[in-house]
Amino acid sequence: MWKRKFSFIILLITTLGLVLCIKLLKPPAEEFCTGVGYLPSNLPTKTVYPIKVVVEPFHGRHQVYAIFQIDGNKLPPNERVVLTVGGAGNYCEISNSVGQNFEGIETPPGYYLSRHFIRTRTALTLSAKGLLGKLRSPENWMLTFTSGGKG
Repeated sequence: MWKRKFSFIILLITTLGLVLCIKLLKPPAEEFCTGVGYLPSNLPTKTVYPIKVVVEPFHGRHQVYAIFQIDGNKLPPNERVVLTVGGAGNYCEISNSVGQNFEGIETPPGYYLSRHFIRTRTALTLSAKGLLGKLRSPENWMLTFTSGGKG
């Protein structure tokens, strides 16, 4: 009798574990944006690519990001930007400054570094689909903003 109970408990734990894994690996829909209406449509946009991409989803949270070098005259910190990551989607965000020297990267005067993340679970989902190499490629990360920085 105890073998049946033990088998049932193992089956129940395995099923709950699988359901939990599927739920955790599914990227949340509320993070994605189209960018339409987020940036002002009456101003020209500019797109920049990162100078460094870090993709280490197995090292914990906040380990999948790109660092962009931003001209402070074209985009002051705390303005609206759209982060586009190939395979992961678009993210409506606010520009942030991590300074002029970060992780061994220095910027010239008038520029600042901005770091933008994607969720670790999104990176793990892409990894399961065999797209981790695409995620590591800087040309698949883009930061778009209005040239006047008046978002």
